[in-house]
Amino acid sequence: MSDYRFTGRETATIELDGTFRPGGLAVPRQLELELDDEGRARVRLFAFHVEGLRIARVPLVRASYAEVVWRVAVRAGAKLAWWVPACDLGARAPRWLAARYIHYPVRAGTVEVTPDHVRVRAEAGVLSIALGPAGTEDIAAEARALIVGSAAEWEVPWGDDGAPAHPAVATVEADALADATLGTPVTWAPAAFVRQGREHRCGVARTR
Repeated sequence: MSDYRFTGRETATIELDGTFRPGGLAVPRQLELELDDEGRARVRLFAFHVEGLRIARVPLVRASYAEVVWRVAVRAGAKLAWWVPACDLGARAPRWLAARYIHYPVRAGTVEVTPDHVRVRAEAGVLSIALGPAGTEDIAAEARALIVGSAAEWEVPWGDDGAPAHPAVATVEADALADATLGTPVTWAPAAFVRQGREHRCGVARTR
């Protein structure tokens, strides 16, 4: 059986980097934050809208929904990884599945992801990012392990079809979620990476 129990097609995939002062975030002691020359850590929003998500061995179930995963760049020993402090997900059934099988720390709210915007409205605040037209430059996906859990006890099988992303100007219109998620404001990059039609591949979290 494939490592990827959850598969589908993403109509929009948006990745946006930012940097932040790390003092307000409780990172598992098993992990080491990657810091730049100014001592700032890196976060990447991974936002997508998936259509017709399929679950292996559950052929009659399909789900379409938007999700925003907050990923922090870390090292797990010699391995480069993302660690997930929060996941914003509006749809009730996918939110339950993400908490139960992926062990994401999920937050309920309204989530929209399209090629021209990312919007999250949750109890903790609002995040709104407008995106300009995508350029033509090819940007390769960044391959890292995906780690979850307050003690970094889980690793999630995560696949990428290798399709290149393209840059798009990103304008942050509102952001009250960064402080709620990371304990400090984020300085967001001026451009995001945009893909359309990416194959979604995700497995059940495994003990590390």
